[in-house]
Amino acid sequence: MSNPEIRFVTHSEIDKRKWDSCIEQSLYGVAYAYSWYLDQICTHWDALVAGDYLFVMPLVNKRKFGISYVYQPFFTQQLGVFSPQSINETIVEQFVNAIPERFRLADLNLNLGNRIKNPQFHTRENTTYHLSLNSGFQEIQLAYNTNTKRNIQKAIQNKITVLHSEDADRFIAFTQTNLASKAPEVKQSHYTAFEEIIRHALANRLGEIYVVTNERGAWLSAVFFLRSNRKCIYLAASSTQEGFEKSAMFLLIDRFIQENAGNNLTLDFEGSNIQGVARFYAGFGASPQNYLSVHINRLPRIIRLLKK
Repeated sequence: MSNPEIRFVTHSEIDKRKWDSCIEQSLYGVAYAYSWYLDQICTHWDALVAGDYLFVMPLVNKRKFGISYVYQPFFTQQLGVFSPQSINETIVEQFVNAIPERFRLADLNLNLGNRIKNPQFHTRENTTYHLSLNSGFQEIQLAYNTNTKRNIQKAIQNKITVLHSEDADRFIAFTQTNLASKAPEVKQSHYTAFEEIIRHALANRLGEIYVVTNERGAWLSAVFFLRSNRKCIYLAASSTQEGFEKSAMFLLIDRFIQENAGNNLTLDFEGSNIQGVARFYAGFGASPQNYLSVHINRLPRIIRLLKK
């Protein structure tokens, strides 16, 4: 489809059954793009659609100081253009160009299947890490680096325990406490929306919470894993200081891999551009995958100058 006829569709007009079917069949479908996820994680979203939902692109948007803008919500790493068909650079460019003029600013992360090289667009390269779980556990373990193996043994010696939890309230409180200083931009409203995501996922068997506890039963580390499209996203991971000291997260990930190895599944670590975090993921044998961020500024030139 070299020249898709792209139309803007308001939220109330979106056929969510067709929308979700497109995401489910998409070659690069991700959990973030399903209608149930978008409905919970943001206050409003519209869309660009081509054909009978053959190609779709969510546009999460707000209005502030009289300016309408498209943005990337927290806990939503990738969006962009989705389709069961192959998506070439021309189609991505056409969709980005089709973002209505009413949106004077746009900052959005495309998905792994979206590439764009046109120099008229301001783009930035980002990295996530993927680990295939198709092989058996012992084979996957062979790819762990020395530091990862050493930290798993350290965690075992510290007599900590990996458990499953259904307690969304406790998970959100734990995450919010431990990420407060690292991600102060994430506000209470964002965590409240994310808690609804977790509740929906747990109720519909789309996600699970793994926690690590010490001998007293206190939580040391916790991760919410979200499943869709043969991927499992390592989402909202955090640890206490004791958890860091006892290498709790190393043991948690190792247990997750052990319990899911041999399945047609990819563990998506959801990052990171931070070198130290990237090394942590790579230590389990995960490989880097690149996706693009796109920035569009349609503000009048005088306002652009005032913003600098």
